[in-house]
Amino acid sequence: MINRSLYTCLSTVFLTALVACDSGTVNSTAQINQLKLLDNSSSVNTQSFTAKRYVGNLNYVLGDVKQGLITDQLNSTNKIDNLLKGFKEMGVNGIRIPIYPVNNNPNPQMFDYLYSRAKSQGFKIFANPAQGSGGQRIASGALTGSLIVPIRVPGSEQTLIDVVRNFAADYESDWINPFNEDGRPDSVWSTTQINDIYEALSNNINGADLVGPGVWGIPASIEVLNETNIKRYIKVATTHNLGFNHSYWDEFFSAAGTLPVWDSEATNTLKDGTSVTRLDAALNAGVDGIVLYNSWNTINLDTGALKSGGQQLKDKVTQYYHINNLAFGKNIKPFSDTADTSAMVQVPGHWNGDFSSWELIPTDNGYFQFKNRGSKLYFRPRNSSDFSDIISTDSFSGNGHHTQWRIEDANDDHLFVVNRATGKKLRSKNSNDISTSNDVNTIKLNQAPISWTGDNTQWRLIPAID
Repeated sequence: MINRSLYTCLSTVFLTALVACDSGTVNSTAQINQLKLLDNSSSVNTQSFTAKRYVGNLNYVLGDVKQGLITDQLNSTNKIDNLLKGFKEMGVNGIRIPIYPVNNNPNPQMFDYLYSRAKSQGFKIFANPAQGSGGQRIASGALTGSLIVPIRVPGSEQTLIDVVRNFAADYESDWINPFNEDGRPDSVWSTTQINDIYEALSNNINGADLVGPGVWGIPASIEVLNETNIKRYIKVATTHNLGFNHSYWDEFFSAAGTLPVWDSEATNTLKDGTSVTRLDAALNAGVDGIVLYNSWNTINLDTGALKSGGQQLKDKVTQYYHINNLAFGKNIKPFSDTADTSAMVQVPGHWNGDFSSWELIPTDNGYFQFKNRGSKLYFRPRNSSDFSDIISTDSFSGNGHHTQWRIEDANDDHLFVVNRATGKKLRSKNSNDISTSNDVNTIKLNQAPISWTGDNTQWRLIPAID
């Protein structure tokens, strides 16, 4: 199978615009994690390169709350607030929510609270029917129990169309699929019904893009793309891969043509007799977007912290970096791994652990924060003076500009890293590093005047490979 993503290639530097600071005071890491997502665009460009946040071809990573809502386990505002806090830490830029049959929402109040809070915090919204055979359930007017077979019941398609239109009017979304695991053409729904549903909803769902088909497995989704005309109407080709049919990804891409491709229910677990998870297979195939199935359940709803499974999901989709100096080939890390205000120091260029790996979290106007993979801390200059030390921090106040940086083209594939508040450049002082000296004063970094252009002020962002 062709690996379209090439996400292990060290020659490409990745970044995505995701999280932005509010203008108010922020005094704790908890508050930092609740900052609003400003820009869901997938790349930041300089003249010499394009940078993305996620690995591979990913532009969209969606958290999934459907089962949490369907089973009414997201039943308090505190749980929902912590859920969204956890999704911020996970790094998703959208959320998948369910469309219910009429009068089947178990908790409309909490559904509305989650939707409104997610929208206000900048998450994109993807909606599709609740449960497998979701379109059929909507046509039946029931989430459980006996279901009609729409192919045998004239007018079933109009019921589904009306419910989806009404949902879109009430809950403005970015993407909507009227189906969820509804089978091959002419099984539950006829080819004509499927075509009519997508045609009726096209440009008629309050600005949302239609996506589909989102069938249980890739082979059946290929059949829908090839045997219906829904490609006239959809903006994204989606499929589940519940059958672990990894070898069919190339064929699905071919059936999708020029459309972006999503795995609309990916998990990070193995099936008996398999060696590749659905998440890894989708990343290897080069999907543009991914729904992290049931990921609400990987967040501690009492604290917002990621459970081990949530951290694993984050690490699979996030592109981390080593910050490497041109003059000496050294990477950087906190001197004291997890301590607030620890000096940022140089380490050998071959050090590739979590504490020398950095996530890039964009703010606005081309600026971003560096967040350490191991400590979850940021770094900033201690003050605005020339040659001020660079230190780690777990919080910031005001607009947080001292924790924000921009990158500028320097020389070849190297960059200047410029602080937003001070306008000064990140600088390596000399060739010493932590492997040769325990004196923090001889190995720490500082900031240099903007006019300095030497090799000590030039850096590479090298994608970290697990």
